[in-house]
Amino acid sequence: MKKTLGLVIVAFLTGCTSQNYSDVSDSQAVISNLKVSEVGTPRTDKHQLHVKFDYSIKNYKALDGLYTCSVLFSTGKGEWVTQTIGNDPCQIDSRSGSVSMEWTTPLSTSADYSDEVLKKMQLPLKYQVAIHQKKTKSRDNVIGMSEPLYLSPKR
Repeated sequence: MKKTLGLVIVAFLTGCTSQNYSDVSDSQAVISNLKVSEVGTPRTDKHQLHVKFDYSIKNYKALDGLYTCSVLFSTGKGEWVTQTIGNDPCQIDSRSGSVSMEWTTPLSTSADYSDEVLKKMQLPLKYQVAIHQKKTKSRDNVIGMSEPLYLSPKR
């Protein structure tokens, strides 16, 4: 009996951690009052963007882990990349609110971007703040983006 109960608990917990959001209709997000400042020096261990903004989500669904935000960097020709290693995508859990986060840029030596991706990037480096809606464990859709911004280090 204890063995069966243990298996049921494990199965339940496994189901909770691998939630599939593919059937959830897309929301739309708006980013406003965006403020970004550079922290640290390019080509050192810690070059980051300190990002603050307000957001609102139309057709918001109250599901744990459904919405996150990040900073996306352009590699040109419509491609956008980001690195979550060393960065914590913010978790959004309300219809509207404010976010403050630090995001490591590709100009940091601690960033884990591949050489192939770095070779595609050009200065000034174009980036946008994005709000994502999860679809599966490894895939999400961007449901809102800021206007393009540019990183143009002078150091």
